Amino acid sequence: MSGYPYGGNPPQYPPPQNQIYPQIYNQANASPVQAIPGYPSGQNPQFPYQPGFVVYPTQPLPGQLPPAAMSYPGAPAAPPNYGYQGFPNVAPQPSYEPVVEWIPTTPNEAHVFGNRAVVAGYEGYDHSPLWVIRARFEGDLIPGKLAIQHKAAYVPWGGTENAVHNIEVLCARPECIRWVDCCENSIPPNAIVAGNTSEGEPLYVGRAREQGSLTPGKVHPSHRAMYVSFAGKEISHKNYEILCTV
Repeated sequence: MSGYPYGGNPPQYPPPQNQIYPQIYNQANASPVQAIPGYPSGQNPQFPYQPGFVVYPTQPLPGQLPPAAMSYPGAPAAPPNYGYQGFPNVAPQPSYEPVVEWIPTTPNEAHVFGNRAVVAGYEGYDHSPLWVIRARFEGDLIPGKLAIQHKAAYVPWGGTENAVHNIEVLCARPECIRWVDCCENSIPPNAIVAGNTSEGEPLYVGRAREQGSLTPGKVHPSHRAMYVSFAGKEISHKNYEILCTV
């Protein structure tokens, strides 16, 4: 009985180095391949696959163009190139910024809004500017005046001129507002609502001339009048200007 477990002779190890096995390609014992012009040495397009060599030629035969991509029989034609038309001309969208803004501040700090505040008039004795403000007083939200150089704000109420400290400054672009002549309670539809009474009646911004000044104040429609605070008093006017949007 043979000493090899499965009978027969044991295989030779290591195997002979120069033997060519049918399933193994040995370049050292392979027959030379004739080179064809236009192909690297050792490559022949007649043999589609040769182990150890590049399968496809690196350049076409002389006078032959390389096949186009996706050029197999029955391949769909490339889609037509319509060109990029670009975005259509779109009209600029309208701005959604508010026409007017009421910005909380105090008489001492309001100067930072000097390039935005609505200047409605001036003092009679020194011609210093008067800004439009509003403030809460006795349950009402009342339009009034801010003497910015003197850091003092007032609203008319109850027959007197009332000093206020927590205020809101009216800011708006000049081209978005205008002053319109008005009489008693003939309120234009585009008049700017600036406040309200404790009962909910709207109050508007007005201005009128008083002893050399042009002073902003409140328009009270149910009173058929506009009021300014001046020299400690609340003074009414039947003819005045009212602030409106354009």
